[in-house]
Amino acid sequence: MLLVVATGCKKKAFDDYYAAPGNIGDPIFQTLQERGNFKHFTAIITKAGYKDILSTTGWWTMFAPNDAAFEKYYTATGLTDATVSDSLAKSIVKYSLVFNGYRQDQLSIYQTAGTAGVAGQAFKRKTAYYDWVQPFSDGVHSRIIATNRNNGYKSGATAYNYMDGDNNNKYIPYFTDAFLSTAGLSQSDYTAFYPNTTYTGFNVAGAKVITKDIVSSNGFVNEIDQVIVPLKSFDQYLVSNSNYSEFKKLLDSLALFNQDAYVTHNFFVATGSNDQVYIRSYDGRLAFSPNNENYQDPLTSSYIANASQSNGWSMVVPNNAAMNAYRKKILAKLGGSFFKTAQPSVVIDFINSTMWPSSLWPSQFKSGTNYELEGTTMAGTDIADKQILSNGIFYGVNKSQEANVFRTIYGIPYLDPKTNMTYQAEAYLPTGIKPQITQPGVKNTYFIMSDSVLTLNGWRYNDASAGTSTTAWGYKASTSTSYSHSLVYRDIALRMFETGVLPGIDLANLSGSGIIETINHEYIKYNNNRIQTSGTVDSGTDLRVLATDASAINGTVYYVDGLLSFTSNNVGQHLQNLAALYPASYSSFYTILSTSNIYNTSTKAITGVGTSTDNNYTILVPTNAAISNAIKAGLLPGNKTTGALPTSAPTAQLDIDLVRKFILYHIINGASIVPDGKKANTFITMLTNESGGATYVNVTNQPGSMIITDHKGVNANVVVSTSNNLSNRTVIHSIDNYLNYN
Repeated sequence: MLLVVATGCKKKAFDDYYAAPGNIGDPIFQTLQERGNFKHFTAIITKAGYKDILSTTGWWTMFAPNDAAFEKYYTATGLTDATVSDSLAKSIVKYSLVFNGYRQDQLSIYQTAGTAGVAGQAFKRKTAYYDWVQPFSDGVHSRIIATNRNNGYKSGATAYNYMDGDNNNKYIPYFTDAFLSTAGLSQSDYTAFYPNTTYTGFNVAGAKVITKDIVSSNGFVNEIDQVIVPLKSFDQYLVSNSNYSEFKKLLDSLALFNQDAYVTHNFFVATGSNDQVYIRSYDGRLAFSPNNENYQDPLTSSYIANASQSNGWSMVVPNNAAMNAYRKKILAKLGGSFFKTAQPSVVIDFINSTMWPSSLWPSQFKSGTNYELEGTTMAGTDIADKQILSNGIFYGVNKSQEANVFRTIYGIPYLDPKTNMTYQAEAYLPTGIKPQITQPGVKNTYFIMSDSVLTLNGWRYNDASAGTSTTAWGYKASTSTSYSHSLVYRDIALRMFETGVLPGIDLANLSGSGIIETINHEYIKYNNNRIQTSGTVDSGTDLRVLATDASAINGTVYYVDGLLSFTSNNVGQHLQNLAALYPASYSSFYTILSTSNIYNTSTKAITGVGTSTDNNYTILVPTNAAISNAIKAGLLPGNKTTGALPTSAPTAQLDIDLVRKFILYHIINGASIVPDGKKANTFITMLTNESGGATYVNVTNQPGSMIITDHKGVNANVVVSTSNNLSNRTVIHSIDNYLNYN
């Protein structure tokens, strides 16, 4: 009972607020006649066939141009009451009519379902005007109707959305103090679009309201000083303005046509024509369809009725000169011609970079973000054309928006037909490459393998080969005649591409030397324009740079002459190699390791040291002298007097355990660390103590030096000259002291 009463009270309050005034006058048409200064408009209403409608019942808000407004309009157009066509008369009248009657103070309320509305958030209302079926001249679709919903995109194809029965009515904009205040706008946001109109606190499009809230029996009339014809949508404005013909040509390449039986039937009933009517919409990957009048936030999936009252889309479109210049720039490696030579997604990305998901007001031009969540890259001085349109805000600009996917290092392989496989890898979101390298303010270095390099080494990318148990990534061994597309080859390929991304650093040249972490937390080394990966260390052949591209805003790209390969060997193999290469630094440790019970002499694996994507390690190898001191200290078996290694593998359980503890405490688990000044903290080791708890070492890290501090607080220095050795998701260092786990 209480719920019923509460609901009833709420509904009564709503009804009372929006109810017709008690002291109502004549209907709208008669009210206009009686006032005496709407002679032209009443003639147009009569010609439009709306005299009877506006002389009876109904509930409207009308924005009525007075006689002075029509005289200005006729002077500008050369028309008269007699020469205005029936269709133009209908469009003027229907666009002046807003469904339902509102006082001026009610127009700024955004009407939301289940509430009394949100004050100050509305600046548009739906009118009685809609375009409906229009002729079209592409030689295929003779009749079209604009879509009334945005399309979606699912499973690699556009998912069509159209609501039969929704006429795609146009909205009329108006501007009140309440809206400007709530939206954080000022009068200049209005006058930017209407420089010849004074803002008065209640304006309708480019008109001033002379007299507001004129009461009639079927609504409210607001007298205005300009004739307002239906505003164009984005799509219509681009058609009408040849300054944007190059952009429109590109946009049209994404137009879609679907025959609609419901509209076709209604068109036949209305006209007797048997022409098929097609819904004209756009690729579902676009932020929105520019001919749709019903706003919905493209960053959400749901459609909300009345959302157009409070918001609209925005477009920032380059004029022909700017469009041609930008196209030439980003398509330089594709001949600089029309976008058809590029990846299909290039067109989508470009168009989406010009689309804003909400109203972009002039005062917010530099702070708003587009559909790709990118800030505006041009200045306000680049704006040559500002328009309030029926479904949003339009800016024509002399300089194109610089999309991040084009201006960052991501764009270099993306826009290069010779690096399609790199593009396929970087666009594969699980790698994390795209979000890292498309940030214009984050520096990166990018090593790229061209398609020719990959093909020469047995790799290919073929979408047709992808299935539930196969991948588009294929590999053919030199001894094979066919490609295998096993899922393992996707993982191998992506690991190589990830190895080429060096986040957070722009190596403008490779003339020096260094070791740098990659996006997958492995490391590569460079020295005098040569590059090493863990795989090239195994092969003994360093990679060379074939070409350099420093044109991106956030880093440098290097094309290399071979694969960014990784080792398939276990860490024991590399410790064995280091023992031979630097015997004074590694041989004693390797001897102890190779005779321990946690080492597999066949696979060269250390028990517990994995090689999957979740594994990273740092192995800290005490020099021979440090090992000798550890023996003397009783931390390892051997001659405690001389520090000599044992002559055979330990057999006593105590000695076996000493070796195990010593080795595992010298392996940092979960992080590969090099002396670059970046990672400094307390790190867990592979060793667990007697109670099963973790053991730790502390790392002090500066560029060119690194100190390891053990449980006892004793330091060991990384010997840089024999360190920074690459292994399987592991870095191996030489240290000048042993680490005490006790």
